Amino acid sequence: MPGGLAQSTNRGERTTYYGRLIIAALLVARLASGQPSAAHPTNGVLELSATPIPAPDTRPAGKRIEQYVPWHGMVQLTIRNMSFAPVMIEDMPCDFGFEVLDSAGRPIEQTESGKQCAEIFKRIGPPTMVLSVSHHHLAPVQQTVYPVDLSNLFKIEPGHAYTVVVRRSRGLPMIDELGRPLKEVEVSCSFDVPDYGIPRVTHHR
Repeated sequence: MPGGLAQSTNRGERTTYYGRLIIAALLVARLASGQPSAAHPTNGVLELSATPIPAPDTRPAGKRIEQYVPWHGMVQLTIRNMSFAPVMIEDMPCDFGFEVLDSAGRPIEQTESGKQCAEIFKRIGPPTMVLSVSHHHLAPVQQTVYPVDLSNLFKIEPGHAYTVVVRRSRGLPMIDELGRPLKEVEVSCSFDVPDYGIPRVTHHR
């Protein structure tokens, strides 16, 4: 019995130790991110980032010699839990709002699907009013990824420069890990696409 108690105590100490390491890592990440910025926007609980990615390339690896490729509208959105507690995200159609500007700062024309999605983004009610709701449960530091093809929503022309703004508030937690209401629920970020394109993904043989 004493030996079993000692073993149980050791396990508890190890759990506490690793728990403190996780909290310390979260504190460092939170301090590094600081206030919401264009690169790492956060509301104190969640962090949103967006990265333009190349369209799928079906050519053999030896034929992919370009350092940059035209951007066709593919984006990878990532939401990461920056808090010390698990959080739940509710996903519905058109949860993310997008704005695409050309090099002169003018809005890019939307497709019909884009116009419909923009209307849903503006008018849709709480999650309880929508039937197609899915859930993501994120532990501390865990993230979820959303691939989006903006060419379905905007008339994007490869070879042109763009600025893309992404925002989201619907379906996100409204309180922090201590149960306090968030001052700002919405998270947003932006990225630029130069006219010469985006870096090609490196494929190793």
